[in-house]
Amino acid sequence: MRQSLAQHWWLGLSLTRRDLAQRYKETALGALWPFLYGALLLAVFTFVFSVVLRVRWNPGGEAGPAEGAMMIMGGLVPYLFVAETMTRTPTAIVSVPNFVKKIRFPLALLPAVAVASATVILGINTTLLAAAVAVFGDGLSLSVLGLPLIVAPLVLFALGIAYFFSALGVFFRDLAQFSPLLAQLIMFLAPVCYPPTAVPDAFRNVIHWNPITWFVDGYRATLLEGRMPVWSGVVEQILLWAVFALLGWLFFQRTRRMFGDLL
Repeated sequence: MRQSLAQHWWLGLSLTRRDLAQRYKETALGALWPFLYGALLLAVFTFVFSVVLRVRWNPGGEAGPAEGAMMIMGGLVPYLFVAETMTRTPTAIVSVPNFVKKIRFPLALLPAVAVASATVILGINTTLLAAAVAVFGDGLSLSVLGLPLIVAPLVLFALGIAYFFSALGVFFRDLAQFSPLLAQLIMFLAPVCYPPTAVPDAFRNVIHWNPITWFVDGYRATLLEGRMPVWSGVVEQILLWAVFALLGWLFFQRTRRMFGDLL
């Protein structure tokens, strides 16, 4: 059992490295792309929401461009992690039919590898945000130590999505086309690029029940506002998304026997 787990661990690690290497293979900028992508996306969103639309992050006073940029980035970092998982996993099994048909391979590793690759990008974006807060903001406080309590349920949430979407992507090929639209919808229905106070009372419940909202609030609280996560909320989120990830894994294992007939 231990040997099997160790083999799966090293195989998953190797596949994650390979996935990240192939993603930027033969590009001129190579490994710089994760940094540039986050910076360029942040610049566009900051210009649109802070300069053009003049979204007010501080109702009691004027927020400068730097503050607005960091608040937007605090929402984008967890959202981009979830969005990448949603858009990549529908083809995680469909894109490797040989793994399903011709060789014995632990297929459950493939959705986990997609999440692991996204987690590396999440780490890079989180580091960029922390550096921006340290340089342009009020500096990092001890509340940054509570960030793993936000990341842990976020990864569990992504794992659940990965297992459900990778299995459903075999049965419904349109999911690969629909998932980017769904990711965009989730973003605009969460306070990623605007403060929660800007949402009319009639739509507060919609924003509240969006699962992304808790992670966005958690990132901003720990990195930008100097507030530690509330333990009761953290435990609730970990239990909720651990069950969600387990259900996704069970659904994947139950349906995997039909993959070979459909590929």
